[in-house]
Amino acid sequence: MIRAAMACACLGFGLTGCASFRVAPPAIDPLAPADIRVTLPPPPEGVDACLRQAFPNIPDRSLTRGDVVRIIGRAKVLDRSKAACGGRALAWIEAVRHDFARP
Repeated sequence: MIRAAMACACLGFGLTGCASFRVAPPAIDPLAPADIRVTLPPPPEGVDACLRQAFPNIPDRSLTRGDVVRIIGRAKVLDRSKAACGGRALAWIEAVRHDFARP
């Protein structure tokens, strides 16, 4: 019995390091009534436009080597741009979940 209690204590102590890295308290009281309306913070600026960018147009003709290089280059730039703004969007989502989600 004592071993089990010590194991639970050690496990609980070990898991405290897994707590969220944020020190700030949640934006609302998690014990508040559920019918309270909350205004979420705005998403990061420019994320919407960034994620809606379309793949570069591919001409409807035989492509030259230069065309292919340009299309691939633009696609790579677009991919990196979308990855960066997608990362910002995911960070915002995590912050909103931390601050506003039910425990």
